[in-house]
Amino acid sequence: MIKITPLFSGSKGNCTLVQTQKTNILLDLGYGYKQTVAALSKFGLAPNDIRAVVISHEHGDHIAALPHWTRNLPAKIYAPSKIADLICQRSYCSDVEEITGRFEIDEITADIYECSHDAQACLGYRFTSNGVSVASVTDTGCVNDALLDFLRPCQTIQLESNHDVDMLTKGAYSYPLKRRILSDYGHLSNAQTAEVLQKLDFSNTKRIVLAHLSLENNTKEIAFDTAVKALKNCGVTEGKDVSVYVADQFNNEVCF
Repeated sequence: MIKITPLFSGSKGNCTLVQTQKTNILLDLGYGYKQTVAALSKFGLAPNDIRAVVISHEHGDHIAALPHWTRNLPAKIYAPSKIADLICQRSYCSDVEEITGRFEIDEITADIYECSHDAQACLGYRFTSNGVSVASVTDTGCVNDALLDFLRPCQTIQLESNHDVDMLTKGAYSYPLKRRILSDYGHLSNAQTAEVLQKLDFSNTKRIVLAHLSLENNTKEIAFDTAVKALKNCGVTEGKDVSVYVADQFNNEVCF
């Protein structure tokens, strides 16, 4: 069995726990070190229980706690090859494992998805153990067939649902920032995430985690309602055919 748990999810910092019975992995370390340790303790884990840290990209909300973590702990760090040297520079790790394609961490096999984002390199990941897959894809601005194909094998999917377009366009952000978020190199909106959900096969996928919500340009209620409506439009009932969970920036205690 493989499980995925968002510890922190949003523009203030991101960190996701991926677990099997034998192996614990953190995907990103974008929130405070002490807060991450406290979040792990809710699941009976200490920092030394983490086998590896896998980095999606170099933006601060995904690596802010990496210097403190690598100063104190021996966990292996994996990062996209284009930013491996940068991750070394921004941490106390001199030996970052470069990700160029499929890789393995103990009994977990990881496949990669190249996100469309304004970073030097940004990857989504699909983790598989004993024939069961979970995926996490955030920080991407495009919905395409490659994304759908990447997600379809998964029982649990953590997918970005960053903003409500109307809230963003009418909000206080500067025009250049709005353009960035709405661009193909920005973030998925609720509507784009709904588009993905309508094209998935829910005979296989049973759990959806809506992640990386903007605190300023979205609400958990709007994101949830948009996703549930999209599922209903294709004959899928939330709570019966699939479970939808909206990840919180600070408080998440649900494993999938």
